[in-house]
Amino acid sequence: MIEEKLIQYIENTIKENWDINAFSDYGKDRIIKYSDVAKSISIMHTVFKRSSIYKGDKIALCGGNSINWALSYLSIISYGAVVVPILVDFSPSDISNIIKDSGAKYLFIDRSISDKMDNETIDSLDMVFSLDDFSIINVNNDIYKEIRIGDNLFNIELENFSKENFALNIFDNETLATIIYTSGTTGFSKGVMLNHNALAANIKYAIANMPIKPNDHILSFLPLAHVFGCLFDFLFPFSKGACIYMLNAIPSPNVLLKAFYEIKPNLILMVPLIIEKIYLKKLLPVISKPLIKKLLSMPLISSILKKSIREKLTKSFGGNFHEVIIGGSALNEEVEKFLMDIGFKFTVGYGMTECAPLISYAPCYKHVARSCGCLIDTLEI
Repeated sequence: MIEEKLIQYIENTIKENWDINAFSDYGKDRIIKYSDVAKSISIMHTVFKRSSIYKGDKIALCGGNSINWALSYLSIISYGAVVVPILVDFSPSDISNIIKDSGAKYLFIDRSISDKMDNETIDSLDMVFSLDDFSIINVNNDIYKEIRIGDNLFNIELENFSKENFALNIFDNETLATIIYTSGTTGFSKGVMLNHNALAANIKYAIANMPIKPNDHILSFLPLAHVFGCLFDFLFPFSKGACIYMLNAIPSPNVLLKAFYEIKPNLILMVPLIIEKIYLKKLLPVISKPLIKKLLSMPLISSILKKSIREKLTKSFGGNFHEVIIGGSALNEEVEKFLMDIGFKFTVGYGMTECAPLISYAPCYKHVARSCGCLIDTLEI
């Protein structure tokens, strides 16, 4: 059991970075500061108390990457409840099964997804909130007779709210934090139970080994319902005071390259499929030209050309990143060889949901071909 508490990371970063930007919905005119995060958490905790939510209660969360997704997640785990993140590409029936299997009482969900859900599932929950604007989609009137559909419980006034008065209950790291339902390889998805310690241990390791500082930029485009994206596109950079830009769109090469150029992220996390698509669509057509192939075979000219390709590729990723970390599955050997040949700053890690997620990692300057880093022997679970 590590000494650092997960909730302490959240409280500390909010207080230390009170006046700087925390989240932005990419492509939309909305950005909030760490102080706004504190206010939202305080309001949600008030709502939970008034609605008889208790420590250990399950709250499901199903939506695309957004500020409101992040606020909901932080509010749930810092209240001592258990967040059940659900992938948006699961079918309505799978989402219903996860809600029932987890025992969730509340649901935060994008309206575009809730509109496809069956009434029986929605009606079985005590309350359903829209992640679009935190309005109430459905409420169990037998329990909450004074609440109406359409109400927004987050438009409440807080008394004595300030940086000095902001404080969270610090739960023991054995407290259950989340139940993550993976895509499943043998039938229906299984729920992986992770406690505060598992998340805190990964944050602690990332702080010690991955350089992120206040005001750095992160583009969050991996699904936040996956532990890889949740830890390293969200919880870790948030703990260091970064501004996280939420991309709620299919991460095609064109969409990503445009976002990289505009945001200039300081650390980039991605799965192999994305970098492989960029290689196949943007790089391979160029390096396959007869003249370029011939030049690449000439030692002196080759080194100059590879440097030029590396600089252009680096610039297309925003030109401001420490490294690109690739994980989730094996990287194509041809793509890896090319990236290493040109000296591109990338590395490959390995993990699994049950480890929240890191198992092995090495910084880009230590990456060895066809490897996935070194065993993280300092990670305590």
